Amino acid sequence: MAGRPKIITVQKPIRLLVVDDSLVFRRVLRGIFDQTKSVRIIGEAANGIEALDLVLKLNPDVIIMDMEMPLMDGMTALQHLMIHKPTPTIMFSSLTQEGTARSFDAIKNGAVDFVCKDAIFHGPDQLGFQKDIVHRVLYASKVLVRSVEPIFAAKDAIPPIPVKPSDIIFCEECGTRNIIDSDQRREQTELRCRQCGDLLEVNLINKYRRLSCLSVIGAGRGGFSNLLRIIPQLPEDMGGAVLVVVHAEATWADAFADYLDAVSSIKVVRMSEGLPVEGGACYVCAASDYFCVKPASAQFAVRKSKAKPGYGPFDLLMHSVAAVFKNRVTGVILSGSELDGEKGINAIKQQGGSSIVLNSASCLCKEMGENVLRKCLVDKILDEKDVAGSLSQFHELANSEATTA
Repeated sequence: MAGRPKIITVQKPIRLLVVDDSLVFRRVLRGIFDQTKSVRIIGEAANGIEALDLVLKLNPDVIIMDMEMPLMDGMTALQHLMIHKPTPTIMFSSLTQEGTARSFDAIKNGAVDFVCKDAIFHGPDQLGFQKDIVHRVLYASKVLVRSVEPIFAAKDAIPPIPVKPSDIIFCEECGTRNIIDSDQRREQTELRCRQCGDLLEVNLINKYRRLSCLSVIGAGRGGFSNLLRIIPQLPEDMGGAVLVVVHAEATWADAFADYLDAVSSIKVVRMSEGLPVEGGACYVCAASDYFCVKPASAQFAVRKSKAKPGYGPFDLLMHSVAAVFKNRVTGVILSGSELDGEKGINAIKQQGGSSIVLNSASCLCKEMGENVLRKCLVDKILDEKDVAGSLSQFHELANSEATTA
C-alpha cells in the first residue's frame, strides 16, 4: 500500500540555492522556505552563469534551478555542475510534452528530481505544494550525487554496436546474406535485401524469442532517475523481459516509456490490457494501472487486475509473475516513499526467485527500500550500475538454461 511520506528530521538547516530569472518566482520560493526551520535559502541567481559562480562561493547542500533562463539555461548549467561540483539539484519544468522530455533529460544529466513549475501558480492545492517542495529539498539533501558525463555527443559520434549473429538475415528470394545493424532496425520500418530489394522478415527474430525469465522493477518517488541509469544499460538481445511499475500519473508513465525507448538499446513499450509479453523487451506501467501477468495460449499476456486491500501495485504484479515463472524471477526495489513491494518480494522468494534492493545512497526516497530490507529476505543490495549488470547476468543465464533444456 502507498504510505504517507515520512517527515525527515534534520539537525541543521539545509543550505539552498535558488536559480531562476523570475524575481517573482524567487520571492514565492523564499516565502515558502522562510516558514520552515529545516531549509535556509543562502543565495539566489538569475541565470546559469551566476549559479555556477555562487555554487563555488557558497557550497549549497541543494540547488533548485529553472530550465529556461537567459545567458546560460538550466540544462547547460546542470551539465557543468555535474562535471565540476556534483550537487543535488531539483529542476523546474512545464507540463508540456516538450517540458516532460526535458525533465527526463535533466534527470539523465544528473538532476535528482524535477517539479512542475505550473503547480506553483495554477495548482489547486497551494498548501500541499508548499509542503511537497520542502519535502523534496529535504529528500534531495540526502542523495549521494556522483559526476555525470554530459550528453553532448551526436548520434554519429556514438561507437557502432558490434554485429551479432541475429543481425544476419538471408533473403528468401535470392539467398543474399544481409547484415542489419541496430540503427537500421530502430530507424526503418521496412528493411529490404541489398541484392534484389525483396522485403526482409526482420521481425521474426524478436517474434519467436523465448521468454525465459522476468524481472519486475518497482520505482516510487525518485525512481525515474534510477531507471534512466539502469534500463539503458540492458542489452537488446536479452532473452527475458523486464516489467517496470512507476508510482506516477499515467501521463508521466506514457511519456517516460517513450523517452526510455529512445535512449535504450532494449525495446521499451507502455503496458496495456492484453499485450503479449515478449523476450528482449521492457514494459512500463503506472501504479494506478494494477496489471498482472497471466498465461495466454502459448504466450504470456498483461491483464488488468483489481486493487486488493493490503497489496500495492508492485505486490500484485510480483505475485502474479512469481506464480507463473517460479524461480525464474528477480524482483528489484528502487527509490520510493511508498510502502509497496514487501509482499511481492516475499512471494518471489517463496518461489525460489531472487531479490535486489537499490543502495539507499542512490535513492531520493529511501523508505520503500528500507521497509523491504526490514521485512524481507533480500539477496543483494546494489548500486545502479551493478543492478544493470546483475539483471543482464540473470537473463543471460536463464536464457542459456532455457536454450539447452
